[in-house]
Amino acid sequence: MLLFFIYGGAFLTVIFLFIGMYNLIFSSRLAIMERLKIHTMPADALQKPETAAKTKGYGGELLRVLGMMGKILSRRRNLKTIQTKLLQAHILMRAEEFIGMIVFCGLGVFVLLYIFTGSFLFSMPCGLLGLKLPSMIIEIKKNRRTAALTQQLPEALSIVSSGLRSGFSFPQAMSVVQKELGVPIGEEFGRVILENRMGKPLEEVLHNLGERNDSDDLKLVITALLIQKQVGGNLAEILDNISQTIRERVRIKGEINTLTAQGKLSALIIILLPVAVAAFLMVMNPDYMLSLVKETIGLIMLGIAVIMQFMGIMIIRKIITIDV
Repeated sequence: MLLFFIYGGAFLTVIFLFIGMYNLIFSSRLAIMERLKIHTMPADALQKPETAAKTKGYGGELLRVLGMMGKILSRRRNLKTIQTKLLQAHILMRAEEFIGMIVFCGLGVFVLLYIFTGSFLFSMPCGLLGLKLPSMIIEIKKNRRTAALTQQLPEALSIVSSGLRSGFSFPQAMSVVQKELGVPIGEEFGRVILENRMGKPLEEVLHNLGERNDSDDLKLVITALLIQKQVGGNLAEILDNISQTIRERVRIKGEINTLTAQGKLSALIIILLPVAVAAFLMVMNPDYMLSLVKETIGLIMLGIAVIMQFMGIMIIRKIITIDV
């Protein structure tokens, strides 16, 4: 039991150390970006962030090491895709640094589990799963930002439409959205205005807006704006129709989420119940649980259980996923 508490304390120490390092790394960068307003940065600087100012101190050194590790392990053609995902998730990190963090996370999970269990066969697959943890976090943050933008988009289009009917130009109407609405839609519209004022054509600015946000509704708006610019038409009426369409899609998605809440809860229980039972047995009888990862038959049973659990989650996800 004493050994278990020692391992638990070591694990919590590593976790808190990682959180402290994260805050140390990104505190100065976030402060700088807040002062300079991230939307003032051109798209080229985000696609090629090597020219950006480097943070000082230990945080900058660690980022430099992670970046070097990422350059060694990554492929050039994958960096742009990773950088786009980081941009969509609004995470201020270079693609090389993110790849280095993936490797660091995988090694950290492997070392911790190997120290805790002493089983290489159990720690290695978990370490490989740990490589996916940063990507999962990126995906969650990107989905949250996309959902927030989609919720704000109908109101933003209504404001732009009203501004156009009042005699405002399209950039002036978008500046009203920037002032009235918060993150993320206000920030994104503000960057569109700034890039347009810097001399970029509207088509390029709207294309950059679509790349920065993985929202089908926003891409629908961008497509409509580009078509209207080419063939003409009543832009205010077009935006009103699109706003109504998006409102209906949001309403239908809300109803679907309500109807599929039971399935999502079932999937959550499937995920958490085995982990909770294993944690409870580990506290009550560590030797009994450790035999599961030290014996060959135990590892086989554990692998089969993980595979079956994964299959159950995928089946439930397939059932509750409805495209609108």
